Amino acid sequence: MDDLVYVNLGEGRHVDELRFSILSAARHLEEGGDWRIVLFTDRSEPFEDLPVDLVPVTEETASAWMGSHGYVWRAKIKVIEEALARPGTDRCVYVDGDTYFVRSPAEVLRRVGPGRSVLHLREGWPPPPEVAALEHVLSRHRPVDTAGRPWGFGPGRASWNAGVVGLHRDDAHLCGEVQHLTDQLLEHGFGEHSHTSEQLAFTVCLQERTSVRPCHDVVVHYWRSDLREPFEPELRRVWAEPGLAMADRFERLWAKRPREARARRIKGGVKRLAWRLGVKV
Repeated sequence: MDDLVYVNLGEGRHVDELRFSILSAARHLEEGGDWRIVLFTDRSEPFEDLPVDLVPVTEETASAWMGSHGYVWRAKIKVIEEALARPGTDRCVYVDGDTYFVRSPAEVLRRVGPGRSVLHLREGWPPPPEVAALEHVLSRHRPVDTAGRPWGFGPGRASWNAGVVGLHRDDAHLCGEVQHLTDQLLEHGFGEHSHTSEQLAFTVCLQERTSVRPCHDVVVHYWRSDLREPFEPELRRVWAEPGLAMADRFERLWAKRPREARARRIKGGVKRLAWRLGVKV
């Protein structure tokens, strides 16, 4: 069995986004395949009408997952680790809530195997805030793996989006490496310049220890504010409307889903091509 995994801790707009993302995945369940949707959550009520396996998370557990810095995205690492430890789970694909599937999640799961991982999208050269944050850390500390060996942060390193992360059970130990690197980045001031500590840790660890594939052709991650914020009022309206069947709610939201402008899609493709050719843009 393969697991498509989400996490929900606390309240906020991410709850409405998460419900939409789950429905976009669940409509492919009837196509077959040995996969299920699993949600780790401290609030089960908003999700009890959805086709998900709910895994309760206590307040104490959630706090431990976030670590001494209270870094919410550290919980993502622990959820993947927990998912891969579930009996019968061979592959796990974690997905952020501000996403939706345009094709079956099974296509992403099939890209995962021993030594083969998935991240959402190779964005190209590291953005300036990440560069500044890493330089800040490296001026104080040299991050190492759990065996004490230094990680490489060379000038040709790619920046990946970690809105989707896929790992095989054989590589579950890499969650410990990602956590260890994330904690070092936070401990030495990465968060003073960038909020993407865990994303950098996933990028570095998975690129060095696995072969990484993207999956942006299957799942859309609309994290940018110009895509996310216009969708928020529609999410509130549709979920709050009484007497509406779940299928109708989904169709209304699907019609209003966040979509990149054509010019921006072309620009992104050109940037990724430039990266592969070694041209910095």
